[in-house]
Amino acid sequence: MNSITKGQMMKRLSANDIFGIWAGSILCWDENYRFDADAYAANIRLTIRHKPHGIYTTGSTGEFYALDFDEFKQMVDIQSHLCGQAGIPLQIGCCSDATHKTLRLLEYANTKAAVGAAQIVLPYWMELNDREVLQFFRDLYTACPDMPIVHYNIPRSKRFLHAGDYLKILEVCPSLVGVKYTFAGSHFSQLQDDIQAVPQLSFFVSEPLLASGMQLGARGCYSALIGVNPDYMMRYYAAAQAGDWIEAIKQQRRLATFYSRLGVLIGELGEGSSDPTVDKAMAVAAGFAQSHQRCRAPYTGWSDQSVATLRQWMSANYPELMYNQSSK
Repeated sequence: MNSITKGQMMKRLSANDIFGIWAGSILCWDENYRFDADAYAANIRLTIRHKPHGIYTTGSTGEFYALDFDEFKQMVDIQSHLCGQAGIPLQIGCCSDATHKTLRLLEYANTKAAVGAAQIVLPYWMELNDREVLQFFRDLYTACPDMPIVHYNIPRSKRFLHAGDYLKILEVCPSLVGVKYTFAGSHFSQLQDDIQAVPQLSFFVSEPLLASGMQLGARGCYSALIGVNPDYMMRYYAAAQAGDWIEAIKQQRRLATFYSRLGVLIGELGEGSSDPTVDKAMAVAAGFAQSHQRCRAPYTGWSDQSVATLRQWMSANYPELMYNQSSK
């Protein structure tokens, strides 16, 4: 489905093409914890209707670690078909704990014309030294030199990279075009320096730091919250993009408070706090997700009762985050 044929136009992305709000895709599991292709496609179609700047898959929210290769291929087929049909830019998460596994994912994504870039993490079980980091990126570029690469820069990979690292990586992997700069609040003093030192890369930050990050030169957000209320996230970005910093910072502070209070609620409910468990619970509670909140083991999705409690709490305290049912 949607494989590259002779003469077909490629839709690969440059750094200048990667901006705005990119929607993270949650995976869907049926009652037997098998990949639910129909529910997954329904979520993607609904996301596309709200016209995000792009869609990306299989990061932390997208449970990359839980898919086997055949399921990964099925997911990529669905994404590339729907995004290609709609003209929505697409990044496929090609993340794993070993180079040969990452390359297998990357090479399959590379067969799809609609895939604009691949988002990767450093193999994460044991910390890589500088030589190993460079070799990893060199291997990616050697295997698929025409596939743009976005680095999912996250401390869970044991190495959090900065401008000096990226300048060296660009020498062996010139296809690197962007950085998902997670936990930017913990590295905020370095964010501006990193953006200025490698302006050829597109830097993205998380929702609760979007306005401040854009003031320093970040270009957008890879967002799970767009799966709660996409219109809210698009308005938030539009305010920052227009330089309406009073409104943008107001929304940033509102989201920072939301996440802080959400953490307290999670503790009271005794539910899991991993990315997919929380993001799915919010998406279902808000009325956006066309699927159940279950996660594949070892992580446990929230109970129906806890999701109902979250829905009541969000409706009472953060009604602007609830999805407008009439827009379905």
